[in-house]
Amino acid sequence: MMSRHTHIAMTMIAFGILLALVGYFSGGKWNFVLNDEGIHVPKSNKLINNSYELDDFTNINVVNNYGDVEIVTSDRYALETNVVEDDDVTYSIKDHTLTVETKGEKKNRFQFGFGSFNSPSIKIYVPADVKLNTVVLNSKFGDTTIHDLNYQQLNLIEDFGDIIFKNTTGDKTEITQSFGDMKLQQFSSNGFVAESDNGDIDIDGTLNGQSSITSSFGDTTLHLQNKKSEIGFELETDFGDLTVDKKDQNGKVSQEYKGDNQLKVTLSNGDLQLTLK
Repeated sequence: MMSRHTHIAMTMIAFGILLALVGYFSGGKWNFVLNDEGIHVPKSNKLINNSYELDDFTNINVVNNYGDVEIVTSDRYALETNVVEDDDVTYSIKDHTLTVETKGEKKNRFQFGFGSFNSPSIKIYVPADVKLNTVVLNSKFGDTTIHDLNYQQLNLIEDFGDIIFKNTTGDKTEITQSFGDMKLQQFSSNGFVAESDNGDIDIDGTLNGQSSITSSFGDTTLHLQNKKSEIGFELETDFGDLTVDKKDQNGKVSQEYKGDNQLKVTLSNGDLQLTLK
């Protein structure tokens, strides 16, 4: 039987939620921030915007403890930040390597509440005709978005957040993701490795060379432009449906091919769909 004190506590919680909802739908907004220092209400929901023109670089190294990261092509080298405080992000260029890092003490920053609130972000601009040598992204919290980029080697570690690539080409691509969805559109790589713990994987493009995808929880959908006669594959899902060109398989299927293009996909829990030309 529920104790009197428990009943009173639950009633007060419910009453508080009701008041919050009434306030919200009456036009009010509220939110609070949780970080290493505890829970507090932010003085302002506005972020500080800064833009920096940069010297040329051929490598990118980002250490992101909180906020979204975006890399896009443009007509210039530049960095744009939207941050809570001016010194939240530092950057430097040395030996043609752009290094961008967020302030470490913000790494456990979460924001909750009703109504809209802004998310801190880092945006890097690269000239459209530049092929980067290396791109290294280590992101703790926040989405990672890449548009129209061309690179030789990309290494991305994403702890919490979605990954979105659009019209991106790479020689070698390695992605490790803990929580979040991965969506790669108009994507091409000559060597591809993806490891996902929790989240869906959706790839639309071309995977040449050796490609490996492993996932613990989540569906994987591959719409590849590779010709079926020019790729070998090993596909397996322990718990979930498996289809190749919309034809049902028995949870495991393979195709031999003596060329360089080899695809291996292993799922623990989730549906696996592969379509080829």
